[in-house]
Amino acid sequence: MRVLITGSNGLLGQKLVKAFSSNHQTTGIDLQTESLITSSNFTYLNIGILEQEKLEELFPSFSPEVVINAGAYTDVDKCEQNEKEAWSVNVNGVKILVKLCRETEAKLIHLSTDYIFNGKKGPYSEEAIPHPINYYGITKLVSENVISNDVIDFLIVRTNVLYGKSLGRAHNFVSTVINKLSNREEYIAAEDLYNNPTLADNLAETIKEAVEKNILGILNIAGGDKTLSRYDFVVKIAEKFNLDQGLIKKVLTSELNLPAPRPLKGGLKIDKAKKLLKTELLDIQKGLEFIK
Repeated sequence: MRVLITGSNGLLGQKLVKAFSSNHQTTGIDLQTESLITSSNFTYLNIGILEQEKLEELFPSFSPEVVINAGAYTDVDKCEQNEKEAWSVNVNGVKILVKLCRETEAKLIHLSTDYIFNGKKGPYSEEAIPHPINYYGITKLVSENVISNDVIDFLIVRTNVLYGKSLGRAHNFVSTVINKLSNREEYIAAEDLYNNPTLADNLAETIKEAVEKNILGILNIAGGDKTLSRYDFVVKIAEKFNLDQGLIKKVLTSELNLPAPRPLKGGLKIDKAKKLLKTELLDIQKGLEFIK
């Protein structure tokens, strides 16, 4: 199978490259001049998802059977402040990929988020009705609709709060917590913001299984825990790495004065994934074993 991965230098992108290149011919694209990782069966190209002319040359030459869109504008607060750029990447970029997938009959795997919901009745199933409350969520919902309203084969994978060990710029919640607490800095964590955090390594492996089984439609893939607050997540991280829990300050999300509103009772139901996939969806205790 020939697999094209966008955003291959990101946290999830790196894990996807590792997972798919083990037995599939894989090409990754991203904005940096060089790949952060090397692997057999893997080629890297410095191409962004908005560079349509370059992509129009790549698709017929590589002929991907599967395109995994792991590239996105994911900074929730910056999306609120830079709506034009967020829309360009998260919506227009997807439109380009959809067009090229349609022309080459490639299947598109697209990463989405629980932030398409309003956070009043989470965790959410695949059938729940979206209602985003911030601009990031709006762009991700629109991108879902662009894909589902087309004629291509697709799998939309919804996930939330990715974490894991990575190379380069790909920082995430867990690494930030570890760095701050290790440096004896206070960490402020919301006690009313709920999700079920997802290990990127685990997500990549489950996506690979879903692709190889040709699962289509919408699928939630997230951590195996029941939803827990961001504060409780930080405490679990501190416990795992023997860090000072006294540095963790509990607050309400409203006290953080964030530019973008958050869906408080978020997270995703993973019953469907458990039925369709053999790969275990790891809880935080098992997931943190990968962070060393």
